[in-house]
Order: sequence, then C-alpha cells, then structure tokens
Amino acid sequence: MHLKYPKHKVLFFPIIVVALFNSCIDPIEPDFELREGLIFIEGFASTEPGVSFVSISESAIEFNVYVVNFVEGASVSFENTDNGEIVPLTEITEAYVPPEDFTVAPGESWMLNIRMPSGKRFSSQIEKVLDPVPITDLNVEYDAELEFREIFGGKFVPGHEIFVSFDDPPEEGNYYYWSYRSYENLNICEKCRESYFRNGECQPLPRNVGGLQPYYDYPCQTDCWRIRFPESIPIFQDEFSNGRAITDFSIGNALLYTKEDMVIEVQQFAISSSAHEYYKVLKDLVDNNSGLNAPPPAGLVGNMFNPEDSEEFVFGRFTAAATSAASIFIDRTFINEEALDGRDPILLEPTFNSPLPPPATISAPCGETRFRTAIRPEAWIDQ
Repeated sequence: MHLKYPKHKVLFFPIIVVALFNSCIDPIEPDFELREGLIFIEGFASTEPGVSFVSISESAIEFNVYVVNFVEGASVSFENTDNGEIVPLTEITEAYVPPEDFTVAPGESWMLNIRMPSGKRFSSQIEKVLDPVPITDLNVEYDAELEFREIFGGKFVPGHEIFVSFDDPPEEGNYYYWSYRSYENLNICEKCRESYFRNGECQPLPRNVGGLQPYYDYPCQTDCWRIRFPESIPIFQDEFSNGRAITDFSIGNALLYTKEDMVIEVQQFAISSSAHEYYKVLKDLVDNNSGLNAPPPAGLVGNMFNPEDSEEFVFGRFTAAATSAASIFIDRTFINEEALDGRDPILLEPTFNSPLPPPATISAPCGETRFRTAIRPEAWIDQ
C-alpha cells in the first residue's frame, strides 16, 4: 500500500450532477414541479488547500429533456462572519474556486454569497468549521464480482472496494462524509467523429471530402489522467461507536472501467449534524433512484436562500468542512477480467497524402477539466 497525503489539489464533488443538488437543515419536500429556471447550488469551504469550490446550475428543458447547465458569469465569494473577510472565487470549467492556498480553520464561521448574472442574490446560512478527524489508513480490495449493474447487461462487474480507518473522537455527535476521485492514464485526448482536430476542437469535414474513416484519434501530447468521481454517497455517524477506532469502513467502489493503473484520492469530512441530515436524505434519493443520474421524486430545500425573496426555493447546500485526505496507488497489471469500457481501434489521421486540410495533426493537448488533468497525482508510481 502507498499512503500519501495530497497537497494543492483542486477537488470537485460529484454530488452536484443532474438531479441531486438538494440539502437541508430539517429536510422538507416543497410542492414544485421540475421546470426551467430552478437554481441548484453546491459549495464546500475546506481546511485542506485546493479542496474548496462552488458549483451553480440552472434547470432547462432541451429537446424535451430536463437538464441542468452550469451557470457562467456569477460573482461568488466566501465570507468569514467572525472578521468580515471576503474571499472572491474565480470561475473555471464547471466550478468557482478560491485562491489555491485558501483554507478555513476549525472554530471559524463562514457563509457563501452569490450574485447571479441576472443580478439576483443568494446566500447561505452560517456554517461553523469543526475539527478534522485524520484518516489513519486507506485500503482497497479487488473483487471480480464486486457489484451488480443493470447498465452492463445485468451482471456482477469487477472493481475495487475502498476502505478507510480513523479514530472517532470521544465527544458524542460526530458526523462524517467522504468523497474521492480516481485517476487513470488517458492515452487518447480527442476523438473526432466524422470530423478532424484543428485549432483546439473537432472541425466538420470539408464538403468535398468523403468516404474517410468514421473517426480520428488524437493521442495526448503529454501525460494525462482521466478523473472519475464516486457513484454513491458515503456517510457515517458515531451514535453506536463513539470514541472507538473505526477500521476498514467501506466508502464506495471503483469499478474496472479500464485496466490502467489507478490512484484514488479520498477526502474525509467532519460535518455538522444538519449537513449529515442533508447527505442522508440525498443518499436515500440516490439509493432509491438507481444512481446519481436518476432524477429525484422531489427537491429538498437546503441552507441556501434568496435574501430578497423569502418565497423562492433554492436547492443545494454550502458546507464548511474540516477535511483530511489520503491517496493510494493501485497496480492493475495482473487483473484478468475484461474492462467495462470497450475500446475502439485507434485510427490516426494520415500524415502524408492526406485529403484533410493541412497541417496534419497527430496529437491533442490534455486540457484541464473536471474529468482530466495533466497534473501528476502525488501518489502516482511509474511502472
């Protein structure tokens, strides 16, 4: 096992995806219908640098399908309500983030303020930061029949189960939430179907060019890693284990999507009872609706509100969280089971006598997004 503690990593939480943006102090189910213009907010202010973020989405109906889209152009800030400090956040791909070295500290109180591009304002209730609880160990176990999945033809699929150990403090009423993300080598950075790669994007084929390959693959110009997020919501409270050592607590599964080596980075959050209630309701929605991509039967009002309109429902939650982190490298060289992600044959653009407009392109940049990075994970081991 390789156990390391990451620094300066921008981490994101998958809970913000379609249909699961709801939170509560006391969960209630408002009477509303899925419609355009609903606002969903999710935010964390963390004691670990590089972990804090805010995501803002708005519902829309596109081609008769209910979707949510990331809101660009908002003004977002964290506010320390103890001393009045304002920390502005910067917009990146699908998130707003504070300066890289930003952290909150145990005992401090923070809130989230947002001004939408329309001028509408949203704020959170005040959150007090608790003390972090360190991860004492991080382990994974491979299982060739880890989890049953309908999406893969109704069968048990292989993968790694993730376990954490920690010492619960002696004080009663400790609550935990975990997130993690996995890193796998990414070899092809762009696949252009019935198109070709120029000027940073796939371009339509010229009208006078036809009968070519169905797609062109463009290998990554540099080392690149695909990022995946958890498909579950792991939470825990110490009601029946107060002050004890918690050993090998399961926090989720990393399925065998590919057979590339992998790093898993885990974040353990010490959260308030109200935040735990939020994630408990959210977990129930996920577990009862076949995963994170299934729409919930109803929204849950959280600790976000419109200070200028008390009647407006705002969905989501801002959490000031004490955080500990750990990483583990997983060698998957000797796994015999087939990976879940099928791979097309690699088809490269011809470099000589090509019918495509010059110059010929044989690679593509990694491109930093929520789902890929050229930043080497700290626990990565070259083999």
